[in-house]
Amino acid sequence: MSGSHIPSASGPFSALTPSMWPQEILAKYTQKEESVEQPEFYYDEFGFRVDKEEGADPSSSRLPTLSLMEDPPQRLQWQAHLEFTHNHDVGDLTWDKIAASLPRSEKLRSLVLAGIPHSMRPQLWMRLSGALQKKRNSELSYREMVKNSSNDETIAAKQIEKDLLRTMPSNACFANESSIGVPRLRRVLRALAWLYPEIGYCQGTGMVAACLLLFLEEEDAFWMMCAIIEDLLPASYFSTTLLGVQTDQRVLRHLIVQYLPRLDKLLQEHDIELSLITLHWFLTAFASVVHIKLLLRLWDLFFYEGSLVLFQTTLGMLRLKEEELIQSENSASIFNTLSDIPSQIEDAELLLGEAMRLAGSLTDVAVETQRRKHLAYLIADQGQLLGTSTTTNLSQVVRRRTQRRKSGFTSLLFGEVDLEALKAKNIKQTELVADLREAILRVARHFQCTDPKNCNVELTPDYSMESHQRDHENYVACSRSHRRRAKALLDFERHDDDELGFRKNDIITIISQKDEHCWVGELNGLRGEALVWTPAGGGGLVTPLHHSCFLQPATGLSLSSAPWGESVGTPGFSQDPASPTGWFPAKFVEVLDERSKEYSIAGDDTVTEGVTDLVRGTLCPALKALFEHGLKKPSLLGGACHPWLFIEEAAGREVERDFDSVYSRLVLCKTYRLDEDGKVLTPEELLYRAVQSVNVTHDAAHAQMDVKLRSLICVGLNEQVLHLWLEVLCSSLPTVEKWYQPWSFLRSPGWVQIKCELRVLCCFAFSLSQDWELPVKREEEKKPLKEGVQDMLVKHHLFSWDIDG
Repeated sequence: MSGSHIPSASGPFSALTPSMWPQEILAKYTQKEESVEQPEFYYDEFGFRVDKEEGADPSSSRLPTLSLMEDPPQRLQWQAHLEFTHNHDVGDLTWDKIAASLPRSEKLRSLVLAGIPHSMRPQLWMRLSGALQKKRNSELSYREMVKNSSNDETIAAKQIEKDLLRTMPSNACFANESSIGVPRLRRVLRALAWLYPEIGYCQGTGMVAACLLLFLEEEDAFWMMCAIIEDLLPASYFSTTLLGVQTDQRVLRHLIVQYLPRLDKLLQEHDIELSLITLHWFLTAFASVVHIKLLLRLWDLFFYEGSLVLFQTTLGMLRLKEEELIQSENSASIFNTLSDIPSQIEDAELLLGEAMRLAGSLTDVAVETQRRKHLAYLIADQGQLLGTSTTTNLSQVVRRRTQRRKSGFTSLLFGEVDLEALKAKNIKQTELVADLREAILRVARHFQCTDPKNCNVELTPDYSMESHQRDHENYVACSRSHRRRAKALLDFERHDDDELGFRKNDIITIISQKDEHCWVGELNGLRGEALVWTPAGGGGLVTPLHHSCFLQPATGLSLSSAPWGESVGTPGFSQDPASPTGWFPAKFVEVLDERSKEYSIAGDDTVTEGVTDLVRGTLCPALKALFEHGLKKPSLLGGACHPWLFIEEAAGREVERDFDSVYSRLVLCKTYRLDEDGKVLTPEELLYRAVQSVNVTHDAAHAQMDVKLRSLICVGLNEQVLHLWLEVLCSSLPTVEKWYQPWSFLRSPGWVQIKCELRVLCCFAFSLSQDWELPVKREEEKKPLKEGVQDMLVKHHLFSWDIDG
């Protein structure tokens, strides 16, 4: 740069890209020895004003441990790595010979983690982030975008003008209208607002862009911003709703529970909303809260690994200050300490080392899984789901990519057809939700008409955030507070006082299952008050009567005319004030569900046949259509394509995530039910068992996958967990991405609306046969045991014999 003033090594402005050197101020520094005109302020190597009492020497400023001086061995390591990965070239290696993107490797990651030589940052940042690839592949040049965005009358342009001098007022490059960085920042921000109209302008982008302009040329800074918006951060991070960054605050809170349980307890005890502090950290990728020297090290890793680094760094910061926070005296002290953490971190090696030790095992898949959940919850909480009062174009909030893909500006140029297709897909989504809602309402009306006790059930879905938090609490509470139930497969006559007598289809509450063959239970009048028939002479036959029975005692009185649940004062009958209790053969009953619930004849397909048509004929097809929406079609040589295959794989994957703790329970449990020790199965375990159970019974009958899907839905209704199973399936991110298109329901935040809709069904008690569509089993066609043989088997407790054979 002939004829221009050059900063001295490690002196003011020395770390800036040469085109950003403020020549007027540099001239004053070069004239300093002549004492012509002393500079008004002192500046550090990044152009930031330094208080006079700290002196002009950058070494006297804060953060002395974060020296920007390049380490020669470190630079040689980078040169050697670049030469090794591009050793096919002969002669001196120059940047134009190095590929636009660097091959990912552990070696490269270790080099990035150790820090990039400052003189190499502009070129390496462009390659690590994917920005250089975007720049080269763009059909539209930066110059053209600047031209298209030159309209001063837009809302975004007016807001940008207001913030230009507020963004980095303490830096000489952005301090006033004549500063060299101001017009550059204006052009970059306007071009971004034009390119991403759904974002427009956000103050967060202004801070990040200004920092990039200190080290990169204007056009490169623009493409870096494109990479950040499209690839490194989730969608809607900088939109007016800030949905993306709000979601990440919820994910961060979830990770604190996992990685910093003591801090989580402290925040809960003092009712501190952490997002009030950390949202700005994420929105600016720490640009507005940490010293610029530390920021460079964080950005080295951020441009290589993406937003995962934001979580790891935040967790590392919190861990470093955890003890100080725990010893704080009150809520105000805790809040202030949290707010000051970034500015107090002085050692990049210490911070990154702690972050990697604590959360180095955190993966993109784990973060994405939590993002999907919390983004969907957030949208639901704000009433922005399909069919609600606010209509949201889901394509605006669905993540822009699952892998690095074509840029947003390409869509602007060639995306009219795509936009129309997305619009059509969103209309289809709305239709699918409407069909499901109608099916659910038909089932609900059936329950209300058939069983009046269901009339007070609330049929309006609850979309609030609190409803999702209560789901698992209600699930566990139901499992722990109720005993399990079974349905009698045949009549069992009581011979001793400690036995429980019942008739086929009676509902029995199980008290104990400690013995494999002999269980203890009670008849608690789930089908109305249990009436005990005492034959003349006292007899021992105890038989509970159903409201649907037409038993004619000796007097000729029909019990069908008695009001349901009322005592019948007739000769030969007495009402037992307590529920009959006793032991019975385990093989005489069928366990109804893992989790006990109230019984209703409206949901029992052996009593009310109409529920079968409503569930298998109306609800199941509506659900299948949702699971088929966006299901990837198989290739010419690919296998079958059916929701059942996706469910199988997702159920297995989710159980394997906690394989060690559930393996013994899955293997040792001989029946599809709660373990004998009373542990509550997770929804994931319950889903896995249900899938395996359906496969075992249906494969033997060569049933099609449609039948399997309907049977699984019936099991989910029985267990009142259909909505939780949907959450499990949609949270299995690798499996969902493998089987579904990006615009599908299961990969969009819209799945949470389906969960809310399905939650209504858990208010009803279903008792649906898993095998209803299967052919009649041959065993059932066999002749019954000879008279007296069954009684003999029971008397001698030979329950392991086949009672039907």
